Amino acid sequence: MLPNWYNDYKNFIDQSIEKYLVDYFKDEKNNWLDIIKEASIYSVKWWKRIRSILALEYYLIFSKKDFSEIKYDDDIIKFCISLEFLHSYSLVHDDLPCMDNDDFRRWELTTWKKYSENIAVLVWDLFNSLAFEVLSDIKNIWNYSILIKYFWEAVWLKWMLWWQVLDLYYEKNPEKLTLENLIEVHNKKTWALIEVSVLGWVLIAEVDKNFVKNKESNNIKKYLDFWKKIWLAFQVKDDLLDIEWTKKETWKSVWWENKWFVYFMWVENTKKYLNILILDSLEIISNLKSEKLNFLVNYIWNRKK
Repeated sequence: MLPNWYNDYKNFIDQSIEKYLVDYFKDEKNNWLDIIKEASIYSVKWWKRIRSILALEYYLIFSKKDFSEIKYDDDIIKFCISLEFLHSYSLVHDDLPCMDNDDFRRWELTTWKKYSENIAVLVWDLFNSLAFEVLSDIKNIWNYSILIKYFWEAVWLKWMLWWQVLDLYYEKNPEKLTLENLIEVHNKKTWALIEVSVLGWVLIAEVDKNFVKNKESNNIKKYLDFWKKIWLAFQVKDDLLDIEWTKKETWKSVWWENKWFVYFMWVENTKKYLNILILDSLEIISNLKSEKLNFLVNYIWNRKK
């Protein structure tokens, strides 16, 4: 059972995303664009919103604001919408037949399977563009160029694209994959949105500029390390879920042969590795004394889907 605050955050972000898309298409009467609108809303609505909920909670902690003060057009919500568009962009892309060729996510048909491959490609293009369009509406930020720079790098060569290249390479050359390579692949896969998530709430929350002079500062390194560990834990947990649970329980396709952490470490050692990542994550955020952040970490640890 998810707590009320989590559902409040998630519902607010869900409604903000749908409102943005409905408003975006409201003056368009073309039937073809109606299909894109429908497919876009469909493609972005299934996710847990953990990235944006984490960003929102960090923002509330450091800005010393209460959730009741947050409005639809606040900069932090625009940032969360951008994150979710970028996240959905990557998933629609990954599911395509030319990539992972997945039929299901969250026990629902993937975008290309439901609407056709050409519609999925157009939705993927749209999300990529909209992520930056929403960012351009953010007004109160003390270093806008940093945020745009890292959003851009998240999409292109340094992270998302590079991860996909590595993923495809090891899929075709599994004998060359080591545990160290696997961790690197997952880090690159998740690092894109991790970095912009952390930098975003820091810049928008208007914390003391001495808190972060650049992304190499000790303060930022600490929180980047937290996100890095927690998202690696998320991937490790995915592997365990696919081994121990059925497709009906996990809401997604289950592919035993691709469960790489379990392949390298076996089930018990994979569980131990997951526990280490979770406990390290809890230690990093212990000084914040946030029950909500602690819940999110434990939710990733104990989730069943």
